[in-house]
Amino acid sequence: MGKRRVLLAWEQGAGFGHTTQLARLAVRLMEGGAEVVAAVRYPELSRPLVEVGVRLVQAPPWPAPPPRPEDAIPASVTLTDTLARAGLRDPESVGTVLRAWREILHAERPDLMVCDYAPLAAPAAQGVCPVMQAGTAYCLPPAHLVDMPELHAFAPRLHADADVVGAINTALRAEGMAEIAGMGSLFAGDDVFVRTFPLIDPYADLREREAEGPILAAPIPEQRPDARGIFAYVHPDVAARPEVARILLSLGPQLEIHIPGGGPGFIEPLLATGARVHERPASMAEVLPRARLVLHQGSAGVATDALLAGVPQFTLSVHVEHYLNGEALAAAGVGRNVPLFDPAARADLEQVLDMLADEDTLLLAGAAGRMHRASLAMDPLDELTRRCRALM
Repeated sequence: MGKRRVLLAWEQGAGFGHTTQLARLAVRLMEGGAEVVAAVRYPELSRPLVEVGVRLVQAPPWPAPPPRPEDAIPASVTLTDTLARAGLRDPESVGTVLRAWREILHAERPDLMVCDYAPLAAPAAQGVCPVMQAGTAYCLPPAHLVDMPELHAFAPRLHADADVVGAINTALRAEGMAEIAGMGSLFAGDDVFVRTFPLIDPYADLREREAEGPILAAPIPEQRPDARGIFAYVHPDVAARPEVARILLSLGPQLEIHIPGGGPGFIEPLLATGARVHERPASMAEVLPRARLVLHQGSAGVATDALLAGVPQFTLSVHVEHYLNGEALAAAGVGRNVPLFDPAARADLEQVLDMLADEDTLLLAGAAGRMHRASLAMDPLDELTRRCRALM
């Protein structure tokens, strides 16, 4: 028998988070003798996979559905809204993607498919190979859900789940594939692994099994007793907002920051204030222990690392997933969230400095850090690797 082949699948979402997580799993699987290939949405964001020796193929792009008048309204109240606007409301768009996945599956002949936010890859793989669903909580709702729950109240619900399921099933029937019972069925598999702490799982109360926990690059040490400064991790679109730029430039030598993709226009003004600027990604295991406060956009990755370090968090959220993470941190008493998309919300230097000096939040964050570090006595990556190998 030849090498077992694993196909990693990534369809939706952006950033390096998906490929970074998949690369960590790929290394373990290859160490066990498997061949790993990845079908990725954005090859240009797949450097983590390339660097560990994973061959890339292009995942099927989702054709945009025919436009509707209400498309001018943001669609993010449910995951159904988000995915319907991306293409799931149109049977022809869905059918195009399903056929493309079947072509990839026929060409690669995998013994296992691992899906990370790949809603149409799993249905296409039914009857072809086992499927492991492995993603962060927001991107991996419970498979038993017929309808997706509403996640916020900032905009109206725009797509009925039954209508979107009907469109998907029309395409599945046309391709001779099994129909789905509800939106959650897109995230079903032979096994499911949720790479998130329950604290920032928006579906925690709806799951039949608690989320397994995050996969880390390295252990995160706890905050040092002499931690004093602020570590910021913000993307250029947020750093360029006038209210955020004012905060960052006012912090001066208290600030340590990384702006992914930030050029001289961001770096030079910050350096002039005395801030410590990381032009390359900083190791969270190094920077977090010396930070008294973390300022970021609410990404699950940074939120997780800061939780483990026991560092309070100030989040400036611009996307619904980040908003949900920021609100969960605030509800737990370890953070404060400012939703920048809300015209009524404001962010200013005084808020950040108040958070920096807040002893109660510091104590709660420290306790949360001890609890979350203890919960990782068993490495989630070890468990995910074991369960993937069991399916092959």
